[in-house]
Amino acid sequence: MIRRTSLSLTLALLSGATALIHPPAAQAKKWTITQRQDRLKKEIAGGLKSGDLTQKEASSLTDEETNIEAKEVKMKEKNGGKLSVPDQNKLEGMLNKLSLRIQKLKLSKRVK
Repeated sequence: MIRRTSLSLTLALLSGATALIHPPAAQAKKWTITQRQDRLKKEIAGGLKSGDLTQKEASSLTDEETNIEAKEVKMKEKNGGKLSVPDQNKLEGMLNKLSLRIQKLKLSKRVK
């Protein structure tokens, strides 16, 4: 009985230690800027197809995404074909705002 209890306790401690070594947030997928841009394009197209976005909204969102891509190209040109960390942070911020705008527009139709 004592052996079984100590074995259970040992397994529980090992499970807890594993969670501390590799927390769930660290295991989350790390998206590159290009992957995020592609995902946002798909979200816009999917929103248009499903009717969550109007043609005008989708066009505006696509234009904004195209502008972000153009800024990325300029940033890379300034830094020898690579993005600096501050430039990556700026692009991430722009992509975050675009993503929030997409979600806000899609959800606004559900509330009405």
